[in-house]
Amino acid sequence: MKSSIITFSSAALLLGMLAGCQKKREPIDTFDVKVEYAASSAKAITGDVTVNPKDSIFLSFTVTSLNDMSFIEIQKNGVKVDTFQIPAGSSRSFTRVKGYQSDSIPGDYTWRVLARDSKAVFMGDGGKRLKVTVKPDFDFWSYRVMAVPDTTEKKNKCYFSTKDGKIYSFSEGASNSASIDFGYYYDTLATQKHCFYALTAAQPQLGYYDITSWTKNATVLKKLPSSVNFVSQLTSGGALRTLVGGNLNSGTLTKVPLVATTGGNNVIGFRTAAGKFGAILVRFVSGDSPAKGTTIEVDVKVQK
Repeated sequence: MKSSIITFSSAALLLGMLAGCQKKREPIDTFDVKVEYAASSAKAITGDVTVNPKDSIFLSFTVTSLNDMSFIEIQKNGVKVDTFQIPAGSSRSFTRVKGYQSDSIPGDYTWRVLARDSKAVFMGDGGKRLKVTVKPDFDFWSYRVMAVPDTTEKKNKCYFSTKDGKIYSFSEGASNSASIDFGYYYDTLATQKHCFYALTAAQPQLGYYDITSWTKNATVLKKLPSSVNFVSQLTSGGALRTLVGGNLNSGTLTKVPLVATTGGNNVIGFRTAAGKFGAILVRFVSGDSPAKGTTIEVDVKVQK
């Protein structure tokens, strides 16, 4: 019995040593497919790139293989976007230039060119993938909290700059007024009391804030219809121009009240003095009161 235990232990030890000596091998391209990308034009990509939304990109590629290829496929994020049937005489080497428009939504997109045989079996992609990063053409300032103007210390943040997403108090505003696009206050005389306004608007309730020496940017605003979705539709500078700009062709104001804080479409469109379109989404209002502790939380998107 003891001899059997020793024999079993020795065998187990030997197997363990052999397993430890095994080398891990990376998967190889069975068909030895190679994909080369050429910089045949200014828009042709050969590696990872960063582009603007809807920029043109070109894939200028040559695919070679030691075995016959029947199809060349182009994928974006793993989804087929194009297929080319290889003509007779080019089954071992295929060259093509194909142009596309980059996405309008910011993010990373992976492109690759691959070969398939006559049965559409994957042969290889040369181990190459190209990452195209679409950068935003708009600024998105999220979770910004504005407060009802306070009359004594004048430190509540009630002025918004879409240039840098900063919110200023009256004490800070004078030196930054050139970049302020709109303000917020609680209008005790209105039915819908939470208001956004341009500094060019009359401000009878804010007499304790003397802004006569300030730069007053002529921002115009308008409450947008419920058909405009801040999250799912306003995803690019182009969308802001189309959806917000289209609604601002008429009916703009220098002061816009919110709908009831418990419902409705709390999205306000605006055009800055510089001609940039943007939108304000009201996320949360702390209460219906002119007290200095009342705050409003907003997201703001604006064209760059």
